[in-house]
Parts: sequence; C-alpha cells; structure tokens
Amino acid sequence: MRVMRKAKLKTKPAVNGKSKAKPSAKPKRATMVPLATGQIWRVAEQNLQVGLIGKLLVHYKLAAPNAVRISNSVGGRTAVEKYLKTNKAVLLKTVDPETVKF
Repeated sequence: MRVMRKAKLKTKPAVNGKSKAKPSAKPKRATMVPLATGQIWRVAEQNLQVGLIGKLLVHYKLAAPNAVRISNSVGGRTAVEKYLKTNKAVLLKTVDPETVKF
C-alpha cells in the first residue's frame, strides 16, 4: 500500500502590489470576430468573402483580390472558422449584406 505525503507549498509574499511581468515582444492578435454576411477576410494573398451563413454551412468566395471570375464555395462553419484562424486571417471590412451578390 502506498502512503501519500502532502507537499508543502511555498508562497512568495506580495511586493507592494506591483507585478514584475515582462512586456511582451509581440502585440497580441485581436480575438476572432464571429462570421457575418458581407465580411471580407485577407488570407495570405487571397480574399475570402463571406456570403450566406446558415446554421452549419457558410457560402463564401476565395480568390485573389483582382480576380475576374470567382467561384462560389460551400463549407462547414467550423471548418471555415478554423481555416481563418490557422492562416491568421485579418478582417478587412464588412460590406452591407444587401449589396453582396451571391
């Protein structure tokens, strides 16, 4: 049978209420904005334009900024959000949903 021993935790006293946290070298990225109709995201050298958003699926266009013809794509909402997050997408602008043509 094993006997468990309690380890004593050493606590450090507070230093005048000031913390000695080092300033971070990189600025923190903004939190992910929820997907909305009309958003345009910059991903690497392409733009992802969000069209319609449903309960599970998202209609979007992914192409170069100066592309002539852009195909419509449909993907899972979580998959698109994960894609944006892993590729460090930046929200460029949000267009009025009434003007978005899909």
